[in-house]
Amino acid sequence: MRVLLIATNQADRYMDRMSVRPLPVGLAYVAAYLDTTRHHLQIFDCMFADDAVTATLNLVQHFQPEVIGLSIRNLDNQSYLNSVWYLPAVRELIRHIRAASQAQIVCGGPAFSILPEACFDYLRPDVGLAGDAAESFAQLVDCLERGVSCLDVAGLVTRDGNHIVVQEGQCAASFHTPPRLDLLDLQRYDKAGFGIGVVTKLASYYYPTSPGATHDSGNGWRIRPVEEVVEELGRLQRDFGIRKVFFIDSGFNVPLTQAKALCQALLQSGLRFRWNSYLRVGEGDAELIDLMRRSGCALALLNTPVGGEEAAAELQTSLEQTRRLTTLCAQGDLPFTVSLTFGSVGETATTVEQKLAWLRDTQPAFATLRVGARVLPFTPLAKVAREEGLINSEAELIKPTFYLSAAVRAWLVDHLRTAAATQPRWHLM
Repeated sequence: MRVLLIATNQADRYMDRMSVRPLPVGLAYVAAYLDTTRHHLQIFDCMFADDAVTATLNLVQHFQPEVIGLSIRNLDNQSYLNSVWYLPAVRELIRHIRAASQAQIVCGGPAFSILPEACFDYLRPDVGLAGDAAESFAQLVDCLERGVSCLDVAGLVTRDGNHIVVQEGQCAASFHTPPRLDLLDLQRYDKAGFGIGVVTKLASYYYPTSPGATHDSGNGWRIRPVEEVVEELGRLQRDFGIRKVFFIDSGFNVPLTQAKALCQALLQSGLRFRWNSYLRVGEGDAELIDLMRRSGCALALLNTPVGGEEAAAELQTSLEQTRRLTTLCAQGDLPFTVSLTFGSVGETATTVEQKLAWLRDTQPAFATLRVGARVLPFTPLAKVAREEGLINSEAELIKPTFYLSAAVRAWLVDHLRTAAATQPRWHLM
């Protein structure tokens, strides 16, 4: 079959400010699992297109695909002050494709998987895939080629009359098959952000398939073996001349032993890379920070847990834990950024001032002050949002929806703008 994969993301800003274009690594993994001895494959990346719709339609007319897979990276830009919702542009793209082609349209990706039923209903593709889609998309295409039922494909989203059905299935990709980075413009991405994305570890997220289910944020991890990561880095350097990467990892320092092992392996490999990644507040010591810096880490992005919903004592604990990690970074000469949310559940004038004082004292290389908390489905915050009448159902959360405590709502934005006006490294979003 002729298969066209489309990376729909065109968001080119980090924290709504810095120009950063993230490589569509997930789509490269999907391409890697497709059997190209049986199927003809093309990839189109919307990121650098001046007119994504026209460019897509030209390719559809020329290639005549039978299956078109669209990967959706983000629902929105998560900015309260300058909110942008991305799904309408994807729906418009699907409308144009459908008018020009009889191909089966398949939607998937991280954003789609957050709320597969709601996204499927809004976008109206032929089929959807929730969760990791590398193996499931390949299985789906094989089924379509043979003309057999695909209803047992994990995470498959279909319509049955008036009902949308999501097949059970959890994220299970092992990442042992290298991504098809050769199908992407790596040289252009190399100049467009933090670096080429390399998966080191992912949380084992489970996406709910019914309103009664709960979201599992994943205490378990799918951790790539250190030798596989180093091998991929070697290929990037050897085949593409890449020397700047971003480790895709929601908490590089967790578990601590794995983080140190990867840093040590990088040092022993002789490869010289400049890299960045996220750190989770909690685990960390001076040895790790030193290993990170010596192995090429140029910037640590701190995932701070401080959202405003903590009691006063818990807030102080969170700030102190974050301070401990930022102090380690400062003492180890490792630049770092922090992001703080203001206005979530329980926020008061006192907690706002505590956070601002902490931020002034910490002096990160860059700080993002988030106004309001983006409400995500099947979370404690979503429950509060329903109870307070902010939303009626989880499905509404496909649109940018923010919780802003009534206690600070009237004055918070102006207050934060005044505070940030004297801090050139602070950014409000």
